[in-house]
Amino acid sequence: MARQKWNPRMKPRIVVVFYAMFLFVGYLAYNLVSVQAQQREKLKGIALQQHVGVLALPALRGTITDRNRQVLAASLTMPSVAGNPREFRKVKDFTAGCLFLSKTLGVPENEVRQMMAGKGTFVWLARKVPQDVADLIERETKPAGKGKPARLAGVFILREPTGKRFYPKGRLGVHILGYTGIDDNGLDGIEAVLDPTLKGKPGRLEAEMDRDGRVIPGGYSKRVPAEPGHTVVLTIDESIQYVVERELAKVVRQQKAKGAIAVVLDARTGDVLAMANKPDYSTRDFSSVPAGLRKCRAITDSYEPGSTFKIVLAAAALDSGKVTMGEQFFCGNSIVIDGWTVHNADDGASSAAGSETLKEIITWSFNVGTSSVALKMGKRTYFDYICKFGFGEVTGIALPGETEGIVQPFNDWANITLATNSFGQGITVTPLQLASACQAIANKGVMMKPRLVKEILSADGKVVRSIPPAVRRRVVSEATSYQMREILRNVVEKGTGKKAEVAGFPVAGKTGTAQVVEGGGYAGGRYVASFVGYAPAHDPRIVAIVKVEEPGAGVIWGGAVAAPVFHAIAKETMWRLGVQPVMLHATKTDAGEE
Repeated sequence: MARQKWNPRMKPRIVVVFYAMFLFVGYLAYNLVSVQAQQREKLKGIALQQHVGVLALPALRGTITDRNRQVLAASLTMPSVAGNPREFRKVKDFTAGCLFLSKTLGVPENEVRQMMAGKGTFVWLARKVPQDVADLIERETKPAGKGKPARLAGVFILREPTGKRFYPKGRLGVHILGYTGIDDNGLDGIEAVLDPTLKGKPGRLEAEMDRDGRVIPGGYSKRVPAEPGHTVVLTIDESIQYVVERELAKVVRQQKAKGAIAVVLDARTGDVLAMANKPDYSTRDFSSVPAGLRKCRAITDSYEPGSTFKIVLAAAALDSGKVTMGEQFFCGNSIVIDGWTVHNADDGASSAAGSETLKEIITWSFNVGTSSVALKMGKRTYFDYICKFGFGEVTGIALPGETEGIVQPFNDWANITLATNSFGQGITVTPLQLASACQAIANKGVMMKPRLVKEILSADGKVVRSIPPAVRRRVVSEATSYQMREILRNVVEKGTGKKAEVAGFPVAGKTGTAQVVEGGGYAGGRYVASFVGYAPAHDPRIVAIVKVEEPGAGVIWGGAVAAPVFHAIAKETMWRLGVQPVMLHATKTDAGEE
């Protein structure tokens, strides 16, 4: 073979190819260094994002307790049952499978059939079921043996990320606690108001996962644990709340009443020891309960208080200096004001002398007498004290839906308005407002803010935040408070409130019987019987109001219907608070020693 001669014209081409290859290799080297060194972390992050998933780790909801750390509400994590209708329809006996699920889960069979006959691939069969139920179903999802399919193919158990709320005391305090939804979110009561505090701080899990979202063992993972919700400690006393609810249920039953409400406050701090409404409801059925029944009517529904409001009239008259304890006022059977006739209550009580002191007027609840006192005091003065006592404004208690009641501006008052307001008509209040006003009188004239939340604790029991008792304002002087004690004690000793008395714990208070307002007028034959007071009278520890709505057993008077309920509540509350009874001194009588 002839040897090929070198062609000088090839040299430029070789040079070009050489430098081209050199530049190409240099470019590759540069990019290699750039990718592996300069962009390493960025590209690593992009790669991780493609196969690293993030799972939310919801926090377990915090606990609610009473003042003595007795649990009133708590959450537990629980499993749920779901199904794949497409897979379930492959089971040998569709009907038998549906029947088993129905009986085990407590779901109607027709509902199970309807869910499992759908076209989708996922359906919830039951949310947050007991563990034993989940275990029973899970056993049926496994193959029965060699070559034998599972009885419940397409049914699986999921661990819910949120807990299920339990109320170990049943309905106790339901209008205070409220309730939560299926995902453990607060919907009413303390559960709603303090939802951010109770639900805690969610965590997160970052991990390498396969295409089906399953964590790859040994792969990258980063876990930020969830922080459980805080514990909320209420001022409620479980045992006192129980007594109150028991007595309200009893009076509703015995008096054939439409309903009843009671509030018990600590006379010194304003702490809510108990607050109850009857009828009540179960949190298990909250979605089917009428909205009116779910309300905490002690703070949401205002009403005309009737003669219990005379405590405000008397305190205002004395504290303003417009009236003295020894002064006499017209107290006949009726009085005409602005062409309107005001009568005393039709309870058989009347003034034999035709004029009485403020003490006797309140003791026997004479409307004519309170009207006479109010006319002397004047519109502006009385209005100012009504506002100082907190009427016409919310108390600020930590519950949703509180109303302020209705107080008309004094400029709009006629003389007859001044008179009717003196005995609790033409003005509306909530039971809590009236209890709070009485608390101010019992507490030497100082009104405290009603406190429902005592403190917030961390999951390990450490105090995160303490909510101390708070003074709202001084309403009347200490001297007026003592004068009111004398008047209200006389109501129970000699007047309309005798059935509220508790042996060993002298009671001071006021009865009330008010007509029910309906359609701009008063409904015939429908009344509210009430009693508000405190005990022991000499050193008040509790203040309580009892309101019985529309008693239908033939007796309507507050002294006969509501005062005995106050007696029963105060008697047990004194014992549960450890209050020592008053030792009465023996006195000599014609019959000898007693």
